[in-house]
Formats: sequence, structure tokens, C-alpha cells
Amino acid sequence: MTNLLIKSLLVGAGLALAPMSAYGANTTQDPEITDVKIKLKGYVFGIKVIKADYQTQIGAHRYTVFSNLRTSGLGALLKKFNIWSLTRGHFDGADLKPETHLQQNMDKKHRRVEMRYGENAVDIDINPRLGSQGKPPASPEQRFQADDTLSAILNIMMRGYQTDDEICSGVVPVFDSKQHYNLRLKRAGTRKIKQRGYKGETIKCLAYYEPVSGFDPEDLPSQEEQSTPVILYLAQFPEYKFSIPVRMTYKISGFKAVIKVRDIQINKRPAAKFVDFGDDFKTQETNLYARNMIAVKK
Repeated sequence: MTNLLIKSLLVGAGLALAPMSAYGANTTQDPEITDVKIKLKGYVFGIKVIKADYQTQIGAHRYTVFSNLRTSGLGALLKKFNIWSLTRGHFDGADLKPETHLQQNMDKKHRRVEMRYGENAVDIDINPRLGSQGKPPASPEQRFQADDTLSAILNIMMRGYQTDDEICSGVVPVFDSKQHYNLRLKRAGTRKIKQRGYKGETIKCLAYYEPVSGFDPEDLPSQEEQSTPVILYLAQFPEYKFSIPVRMTYKISGFKAVIKVRDIQINKRPAAKFVDFGDDFKTQETNLYARNMIAVKK
């Protein structure tokens, strides 16, 4: 379960990149967009095992999130994996409204997840199919009302600036195409971070992982895992209306993982520069290939 939690946080730590469409079609133009690019590295017991890239585009009304996660260093020798994801949706001034979520696993199975949000339901296509949807499975209402993994972290980042929620407060419901869980946030003071990629004050934020539905018995966290939060260190960028997690740590008996930001780039651009990856999944993938954001399947 621990590895699943860390992977979920990494895959979901993404930000934004494409336009609106689908059920929430809105022709309102954003006056400008904020573009964010982040590079992270993950360590287990001090050994580098994961690298991740994230790129963000978000305006006043629309957003997209892209992430690319792969094993690195010793992790690549032990078990290789490469996962990229793209979410697109719109922002109504209070909540993020995902419209499509695409995830491609580049392992032997090449499992692909396609999620399309309608007016009150989520259409999900997983190929190859999963052996189980958990006991009990997530209900249609739970699936629709939760954020996808990429929107969930963006939700955390926008709190205190662009939504009614305070920084590091409340609950973020998440649905990852099978499992539905909550990230319960609790503020725990401040800490000065000094690392390559970021130096400065941060808000210490405790994120408790609370399973709700869609879990098989063997995937449920132990009592220790459920009571131990992932610690997010949120750097404040008020001029861009964001909190960015520059460091994430998780430590239980026999396991310690740290994820560190190694580079942050934030810029504002005219709304006309917003990148449109397309509405259908095949077009999105084609445009990602064309921009060299993902590698061709082998």
C-alpha cells in the first residue's frame, strides 16, 4: 500500500495544460494564463528511484495538467515503470471541473485509462481491464464528485488564493479510476527549506490518506499507514496565486520516502498562447507526441 500511496501522490502532483470543451463548453476567454513547469526527484532511504516532470497551464476559466513519471537510478534497475497523464477541464471560480483524464502506463501491459466527465457521471474505459473494482466499488456519485489524481493536487495548490478554502485545510476527495479516497489536510506550522530547486519558508501541511471505497482488502492501509500523514511543504507564490509542494516526505517503520522539487519555472502568458491538446483522447496523445512530451510506445 505504501508504494501505491507514493505513486498516487507523484502521479497526482501535476498541474495544468489545455482548453475547455466537453460538457462544460465555455467560450469565455482567459485574460492571461499561468504556465508552470516543475521537475522532481524521489528518494527512498536516500537513494534516487523516481523522476517526474510536470507542466501547467491555467487561466481564469480553464486548465490542463500533464505529468510524466518514471523510475530512475536504482529504481530503474529494480522495477521499471513509466506513466504519463493528462487532465483537462475548467474552473468555475469555486471548484475545478475535470472534463477528461487520460493515463497511459508504458509497462508490458500498456494499461490505458480514459475518463470522460458528463453532466452527472464519469464514463471510464480501462484497457486491459482491472481484475476488480474493489469491495465495495466506488459509487457513480463518488466517482463524479471526486477529483482525478492530477486535479486533486492542483486543488491543494489553489487553496487560499483561487478558491474559498484556506491553505492546507479541508478534505480533497480523489478518484483514480478504481479507488476513491480522501486527502484530509491539516496545517502544522512553518519550516524553512534549503535544497537545490528551492530555498525559503514553507507551510508545513499534513495530508492524511483516508480510503473510502474501491479497495481490495490487500490494498487497504495498515493502522500505522493510515495514521501517518504525508508531509507537504508548500512554498507560497502569491503573485501567481499558488502554493507549490516543493518537498514531500513519508516515514513509517521500515520505510522512508522523500520527493524534492529540483526546478520550478513560472510565467504568465497571453490567453491566446493557451495550448489546445484537443477533446478526444487520440488527438491528445498525438499532440503530446508532436511536442515531444511523451515517448513513442515500444
